[in-house]
Amino acid sequence: MNIPDKNTRQLVAEEAARLIYDEGYRDYRLAKQKAAVRMGASTQSKSQPSNEEIEVALHDYISLFAEEEQIPVLRHHREIAVEALTFLKDFNPYLTGAALEGTSGPLSAVTLFLIANRAEDVIFFMEEEQIPFQTHDRKVRFGNKQNYYPLLRFYADNVEVELMIFPDTGQNKGGPISPITGRSSKRADLKKVKQLLAEM
Repeated sequence: MNIPDKNTRQLVAEEAARLIYDEGYRDYRLAKQKAAVRMGASTQSKSQPSNEEIEVALHDYISLFAEEEQIPVLRHHREIAVEALTFLKDFNPYLTGAALEGTSGPLSAVTLFLIANRAEDVIFFMEEEQIPFQTHDRKVRFGNKQNYYPLLRFYADNVEVELMIFPDTGQNKGGPISPITGRSSKRADLKKVKQLLAEM
């Protein structure tokens, strides 16, 4: 029996959401492709759900299947975010990603945006504080331009923390473009994250 395209898109979105929450997928494109293969659907991008559809499905999945177990996970991730935002206060840090959106799963990372004249300033700071970390880079879009920016990863209380480092050029004021919405990424400073924690 052929499943209508609309239903197929929804099923793929739901499976991708499960992969993101349960299995820790962070790349929505990879989650969509894996979900499409599992559902026997087309892996061509035009046939797949949008990232925003997957984000809606992720919120629905948590509400239906994981709300009780997810609340302490989200609280823990936001507590770690408060510690990291305080620790890295000299780099104008902001929280973004799953811990801000309320979709943190057991394998999610806590993601911070930092501003530094040089990525080395953050690296030297971490080394001085004797915090083990790994260096990577990630392609990020500001406006119509895409570039690779430094990414540091470390662990705090068994939770992965990602530090995206952007130069203090004044051109990045609006923040990077979210691959989910196509608009400026949501972000929150220390005061806002403390408020979110207090409201839980």
